[in-house]
Amino acid sequence: MTEAGGLRLFLDRSAHAHRFAEAARELCPDVQTIGDLYGVTPAESVLDEQWIADASEAGRICIGSDKAILSNLLELQAILDHSARYVVFTDNNTPTRVRIAQFREVYEQLVPLAEIPGPWVYKLTRGGLQKVSATVLRDRLDQARTRVLKQD
Repeated sequence: MTEAGGLRLFLDRSAHAHRFAEAARELCPDVQTIGDLYGVTPAESVLDEQWIADASEAGRICIGSDKAILSNLLELQAILDHSARYVVFTDNNTPTRVRIAQFREVYEQLVPLAEIPGPWVYKLTRGGLQKVSATVLRDRLDQARTRVLKQD
């Protein structure tokens, strides 16, 4: 197993299940959940933009399973504004045991990402990690802005 070095992870609301957090900590010594940072009950009401900013400022790579982050205006803006680094499971309904197995499979690929500045997103798929570049994130932000303008 590769030494985790500077890998520091932050598990958002969609990924902070106790079993997943335990499994992540077995591989990476520096894992913080949203509940660790804000308290379990208060974490439920922390805005996504806030925890993205706080986790990014702390130098953490965010791990989550809410792929809406790739199309939501405020979340995309937060990723870009705070140079966030985010790994997102592409299926919210994946059982925890499967998420753990997928995470273990890609862990060796996550370690060197600690050295790569954001903003970036990697989708964690059944086939491994797929990068979503900052350019694509900006394009998606523009698309999200257009959707919002059309709704108004």
